[in-house]
Amino acid sequence: MHSPAPLLRLLSLLLTMGWFLGPLSAADPIDFAKDIRPILSENCFFCHGPDTETREAGLRLDTSAGADEVIEANASEESELFQRLISDDADMLMPPPSSNRQLNAQQIAQIKEWIDQGANWEQHWSFKPLIAPAIPTLPDTSLIRNPIDQFVQSQLAAQNIQPSPAAAQTTLVRRLFLDLTGLPPTPEQTAEFLADVSEDAYEQLVDRILESPAYGERMAWNWLEAARYADTNGYQGDNERTMWPWRDWVVQSFNNNLPYDQFTLWQLAGDLLPDATNEQILATGFARNHMINGEGGRIAAENRAEYVMDMSETMGTVWLGLTLNCCRCHDHKYDPLTNEEYYQFFAFFDQTPVTGAGGNAQTPPTLPVPSQKTANELEVLRAQLQTHNQRLKDLAKQTIDGGQIPFSFPKSTDAVIRNGFRQADRATAELAIKQDQQAVQAKITAKEKAIPKVMVMADMKEPRESFILERGLYNKPTVQVTAGFPKFLPAPEPTEKADRLTLAKWLIDPEHPLTARVAVNRFWLQIFGTGLVKTAEDFGVQGEIPPQLNLLNWLAADFRDSGWDVKRLIRQMVTSHTYRQSSRIASPEIYERDPENRLLARGSRYRLPSWMIRDQALAASGLLSSVSGGPSVNTYQPPGVWEEASFGKKKYVQDHGEKLYRRSLYVFWRRIVAPTMFFDSASRQSCTVNIQRTNTPLHALQTLNNTTYVEAARVLAEKVLAEKDLVETGIDPTSDSDAQKIDRVFQRVLARPATATEQQALQAGLDRSRTQFHRTPDAATELTAIGEAARDTSIPVVEHAAWTGLCLAVLNLDETLNRE
Repeated sequence: MHSPAPLLRLLSLLLTMGWFLGPLSAADPIDFAKDIRPILSENCFFCHGPDTETREAGLRLDTSAGADEVIEANASEESELFQRLISDDADMLMPPPSSNRQLNAQQIAQIKEWIDQGANWEQHWSFKPLIAPAIPTLPDTSLIRNPIDQFVQSQLAAQNIQPSPAAAQTTLVRRLFLDLTGLPPTPEQTAEFLADVSEDAYEQLVDRILESPAYGERMAWNWLEAARYADTNGYQGDNERTMWPWRDWVVQSFNNNLPYDQFTLWQLAGDLLPDATNEQILATGFARNHMINGEGGRIAAENRAEYVMDMSETMGTVWLGLTLNCCRCHDHKYDPLTNEEYYQFFAFFDQTPVTGAGGNAQTPPTLPVPSQKTANELEVLRAQLQTHNQRLKDLAKQTIDGGQIPFSFPKSTDAVIRNGFRQADRATAELAIKQDQQAVQAKITAKEKAIPKVMVMADMKEPRESFILERGLYNKPTVQVTAGFPKFLPAPEPTEKADRLTLAKWLIDPEHPLTARVAVNRFWLQIFGTGLVKTAEDFGVQGEIPPQLNLLNWLAADFRDSGWDVKRLIRQMVTSHTYRQSSRIASPEIYERDPENRLLARGSRYRLPSWMIRDQALAASGLLSSVSGGPSVNTYQPPGVWEEASFGKKKYVQDHGEKLYRRSLYVFWRRIVAPTMFFDSASRQSCTVNIQRTNTPLHALQTLNNTTYVEAARVLAEKVLAEKDLVETGIDPTSDSDAQKIDRVFQRVLARPATATEQQALQAGLDRSRTQFHRTPDAATELTAIGEAARDTSIPVVEHAAWTGLCLAVLNLDETLNRE
């Protein structure tokens, strides 16, 4: 019989916390996945989990069979697990005091109730087969627009919370444009939407935006961060590379709505497809975006091992949502992934011919990717070369009459030869043709040399043997392994040879439980600001159990079953009432119950990423360049940044003209020092799928002082002041008031007119600025000279400076910097 002391100890704890030890009602069963596994994972798995090296007493609590050894179902009093949790003996208490882990009374009570209810064991939610749950039905359908709303509002009803009403139309149009294009709507686009009174006006707007080229540019940003894309190798040398054609392929793929399963297949194994096209091979640049270490003294074999690990772990994060890096040295501490299975994944990528030697930023295998213009020019030149080759052949066949042959010289032939001879012998004719051959070949060689070469994937002709590396060390191979898959996930059909194509097909197999869930969650994160699973990088046991699990499962199954149609998925999200809701907090009580809005009772509101803040300013001012694709550009940057970071070896050369105003996606990204205008961005040194978001006063140093923002404010001021612009838009310059001008600024930035309060505050600030700049005209001249865009000198400099200050203030409003 057990001593009553431990039970008295537990009862005391429970009473202290206001808990009652009695059984839960039948309506409130303990949920193992939600209530119990997180407790065990956090407090027990480190010593009693998957990792054999740290497992104590041979006991596993991460499996049903292991837990059964210390649990008596329906009898917590007879269960060693429970007794260890409430023991007064420090040598018996679990977790042991030395572990610095301790269960609180609520957690102990939950484990007791779980055991007494039968100790039901469930597989981790993300490892279960993906099956679409039934769509809930609700009595009130007034705010239901698609199944997303049915799942969300069903949960809200269970919590006795009402969904929020739809946001204002002006808020909604700006939200939609920012989410789908990364740009604000133009005043004309806003007016068109507001004037459309048809029932499906909003849906039509969504369809128009999804067909915009800007959609692919917006969607690509998050993928580039996941793919660790950059324009340089990283490390000390940080040599420049030419991976930008792959970046442009990503944009094109999103715009063309390439199905996500093909998007996956091509990037992981496009080169292994039968009769692979150049586009499919180009897609494999995804895996080659890793850093390249060219530092002196580095060991090539060590580099190569690190590159392969990076490829494997990036695949694991992007498609599996698992932390494979935790298995480099030992079995995973929490997930059912072994050290051996890590190196089975490693073996898929280990067939790369890359040796790890040197810091070449175009390390073979590479793929030349000419622009369409260059390809056309090369086609013409090669045709010319073929013509010259044929003429030489024809010349050789001609019958020679007295050593002379009729010959007509090409126009490009040297004038002395052409004018000095009407008839030429064979040698002279051959010389003339060969001169043209050499000239054409020189042009071809020069153009081919200028073609960017993208690092892509290929497999060695002779398979490389792969091994488990002790503690991840390249020079300590142990057991040989072959490419394979984790035992806890569905296995593919056996094949004669397992390669990257096998891996890619396994990931997109309909039976795979993770790929669709992970993809849908990241797209949701991109649109709503927080994933349905907050830990987008970790779908394992230590990751979050999604509050909206049924919604995630339904969306993922629907995404898979609809042919992996990304645009369809995005359309589902943004046409739901859940998306359209106002972001205003309905009451302090609801906010207190759900401060992070995980129940989705209101629209999400969050800080825009820095790249989008920049693009928004450029677009609102009219400065944004419409040029897309091509080599990355160097925009405004303080002097000396590259030089200091590279010990003077890298010199920053700023571009000029429209290149200064390209979208942020096309700004040159140096790994050792990222573009200085971007904050809260991924380092691009490793795979990043979760968005960092901060809100500190340091941001204002950029948005109030960076040349881009000040110049954008100056040009935006011109848009509302210049008479020629007013006439073009039908406004009489003689009757144009300050209030009307302020409204036009707001329309360009926030897609709405200013309120009376905003008008009053901005008018007062404008009047103060006018007074100050009248007193200090040199300061006005200096302010309006910032940036390379030409100033409209027809606008008085003092008035221009005052309005520049107002526009800069509007570009820095809280509403401007946030997605409402």
